[in-house]
Amino acid sequence: MKRDAIVMFILTLIIAGFAGSFVWQRNSATVSAASVRVQTALVERGTIAATVSAAGNVSTVKSTSLTFQVAGKVAQVNVVMGDQVKAGQVLMQLDTTDLQLSLRTARANLASQQASYDASVQKNAQNNNQLIISKTQLEKARIALEQAQGAYNQIAWRGDVGLTTQATNLRNATIEYESALASYKMTEATINDSALKTAAAELEKDKIALEQAQRNLDKTKIVAPYDGFIATVNLNPGDSAGTNTAAIVLADLNALQVKVTVAEVDIARIKAGQTAQVTLDALTGKTYTAQVLTIGPVGTVTQGVVNYPVTLSVVNTDGAIKPGMTANLAISIEQRENVLRIPSRAVRAQGNQRTVTIMYKGQSISMPIVTGMSGDQYIEVVSGLREGDQIVLQQTTTRQTGGGLAVPGAGPNFVIKP
Repeated sequence: MKRDAIVMFILTLIIAGFAGSFVWQRNSATVSAASVRVQTALVERGTIAATVSAAGNVSTVKSTSLTFQVAGKVAQVNVVMGDQVKAGQVLMQLDTTDLQLSLRTARANLASQQASYDASVQKNAQNNNQLIISKTQLEKARIALEQAQGAYNQIAWRGDVGLTTQATNLRNATIEYESALASYKMTEATINDSALKTAAAELEKDKIALEQAQRNLDKTKIVAPYDGFIATVNLNPGDSAGTNTAAIVLADLNALQVKVTVAEVDIARIKAGQTAQVTLDALTGKTYTAQVLTIGPVGTVTQGVVNYPVTLSVVNTDGAIKPGMTANLAISIEQRENVLRIPSRAVRAQGNQRTVTIMYKGQSISMPIVTGMSGDQYIEVVSGLREGDQIVLQQTTTRQTGGGLAVPGAGPNFVIKP
């Protein structure tokens, strides 16, 4: 009898234990609490920027195909693709053997003609000196003749005047004057200005021939017209080059541009001179500046969408940007400084009314506001809020127990403890 009582006592304890465990598990499965997580921000003063996004490929503003001006065989190639060159630098050279010979011949001809011209000038100068002497002698003879004539005139009334000394002197003075006059005319005839002019013309022709020979020699060189980078080298030493062969392509990588298309809904807000921030897929972490240069007046229709071409210049400050890279641009169309602003995602629209939720003494209160400019991340508050007000960005309500298993059908925020 005593043994049966002990067994019954043990069975009672076991049953009580199972019942207690069942009640505990049931109570644990009941949702015990609810919590609310609120993400907030403060109303602040700052900058609001509105941008239009676009993408395109980088291209060069200035790229030049350089060709030889005369045909020939390539003798020297002084650059390779990617080299940075300066204006005036010789990039490529043709064989100049024949042209060098022509240049030396032109120089020799010019030297010979210069000597002939100098001789003509000297001879002409000597003849001029002789003419001066002859003219002086003629002038002396004229004066002597006038004096003899005056003396003769004083006694011309005499019957024996022909036998006088005065008559003899007049005859001699007349002969001297006529002789001096003849000598002057002969000397004057030896001066030949046309011969000197001919020598001068021949000298000029030889100067032109030398200049032409030098120009022909210069045409065998390709010289960089401006600072830039070698984009392409198409010829090697020994190749034949014609005047229509693009031997080298030179590009100015300091002046780059991006051509993009902008949708018609945004094109009215794009103006020449606006700036843009540029990022490139190939240059992670770097940001560059661009400026709107031109806006195409005529749009193109693609699948019913009208787009307009816009060209922007890019400042390649570090030389890392290369033509062909994909560029992503954020064109700044409007910007306001020191305005009252809140994150755009805090604003809710109810018809024409804009509202936000503010936190006031631990309570969430809906507040109507008047907004101004809308930017990419922020919106301007004209009235309804003050600087420092706390606004709600996002509010999440969760119900939790002490466990980590989700209740089927209750959604991700409802869990129970296993």
